[in-house]
Amino acid sequence: MTTSQQEFSLEMTSLPRDQVKDVLRGLLHSIFFHRLLINVLPRELRVLNTTVSITDSPDVENLIEEKIAEFLHNSNSPTQVKQEKLAVLFYEKRLKKNWFQFSKSEEFVCWEQWNITLNLTQPPKSEQEKSKSMKSVENQFIQNLMKILKIVNDYKEHIPSITTTEGNPFPYQIAIQSQSESWNTMIKRMLVTDAPTIEKSTSSPVAQNTANVSSSKASSRPSSIRSDRGMS
Repeated sequence: MTTSQQEFSLEMTSLPRDQVKDVLRGLLHSIFFHRLLINVLPRELRVLNTTVSITDSPDVENLIEEKIAEFLHNSNSPTQVKQEKLAVLFYEKRLKKNWFQFSKSEEFVCWEQWNITLNLTQPPKSEQEKSKSMKSVENQFIQNLMKILKIVNDYKEHIPSITTTEGNPFPYQIAIQSQSESWNTMIKRMLVTDAPTIEKSTSSPVAQNTANVSSSKASSRPSSIRSDRGMS
């Protein structure tokens, strides 16, 4: 079955730089918890007074930590306010279109893309500003987690059928916007020239995950988002 790509967006409208690591860790783990379509053992992560469900995959955890470090390095700037973006892309294997039909080959095509926009600010200085900022960040963070939950529950028809029980059926990438290219250029590159190849997929940690697939379609996982206080 051929599916169409879905694109979703998350945004933190004001995020002090010293909170970036925690926010990204929580959002990325939440996305992967719902889109890593293999049997996983749920774990809990405490982020900004909130409990987030995450997978037990060391490959996912290592990738997230690596990309957070890259993001922090790229966004290191003395400017007061700066907008930074990153994307999470999930791919499926499809038969490659061949006009002459002499032979059949396969390629990976993106079926889902998550865009995360962070509007970075300098950390507040006074205690009053810190308290106000923390409250705002926590509220924004919870709202984004709830948005992820709503999206994964509302949008399921585009998820490709799982046709293998050998490892993770859908390779993924986290793309960090660099200073040398525009966002649109980066996304085009990730969708076309830098999409996973069949050769890459057989040797990557993603494809070597040995967990079994439990169903042909994704089902909603019980997700835990527990905040120590209500939003205001």
